[in-house]
Order: sequence, then C-alpha cells, then structure tokens
Amino acid sequence: MLYALGVVSCMVIGAIVLSRMKLRSKIDLTKFDSPDSPGSGICMDKRLIEMLTKLAKLTKLPIFEMINSGARTPFWNRKVGGVSNSAHKTPKCMAVDIKAPTLAIRNKLVVAAKLVGFKRIGVANTFVHLDVDATKSQNVAWGYPSGTKPPINPFT
Repeated sequence: MLYALGVVSCMVIGAIVLSRMKLRSKIDLTKFDSPDSPGSGICMDKRLIEMLTKLAKLTKLPIFEMINSGARTPFWNRKVGGVSNSAHKTPKCMAVDIKAPTLAIRNKLVVAAKLVGFKRIGVANTFVHLDVDATKSQNVAWGYPSGTKPPINPFT
C-alpha cells in the first residue's frame, strides 16, 4: 500500500513538472533577447514568464509577440537610457516592456497587470513596463519620462 502511494505521488509530481516544462517550452525566450546578445532571453525570471502567461490569457492579447524589451546587457541598457539598477539588466532579467500602440491596449494591460499580481508598473504612451523585482518599491506606478505621473495608475 505504501509503495503504491509512493508511485502515485511520483506520477503526480512528474505530471506537474512536465506541465510546467511544456508551458515554458512553448514560449520563445528569444523574444526577450537583448539586441546585442542573442540567446540572452534565456535568463528571464520564471515568475515573470508565468505572470505574463496569465496576463495573455486574461487580456486575450498576444503578449509574447508584443515584447518591446526584455533582457538587457549593461551596454544595451545604457544605450536605451535605462536606469543603472534596471530590473531588465542581465543577470536579473525581471522586467519587460510590452508594446501598447493604443490608449485602449495600454489601459487594458495596466489594469490586467495589477489583477495578475504585478506590483511595479511603468506606463508610457507606447509601452507598459512590468517587473517582479522585489528589492524595489512595491505597488507603484510611474510615467515616462522618469518622474512624471503615469497616465493611468491602478494602485490609486
């Protein structure tokens, strides 16, 4: 009896692990590559990917096709004007910018991002920044350029 219970437990755990591996393997992590470092998207934080998957389901938007910026090498981060402690930078890889070509898409992304658990949301006219960097202030939204009020703030 104990042996059978152990076998069943192993099968259940194996199924859970396989389902998570399949979920991750369906996502093309090269979409997150720093432009100057092919393959760098592999470093993307697992929790971030899981939350983006939930965001895609909730919004019914092709989130992984809308990635504007994911992993950034220190060089690329400087080139695009990122802050020195950016959550985008390798090896952290805890941030993503998602294209938001319209006001409706931007607002939909921001509201849904809070619903799936994002606690750090940057809001620009053409993109939404999401990150899971727990070492930074939580439940905050900001606008671009840095220091400006966000056009929509789901935390107020």
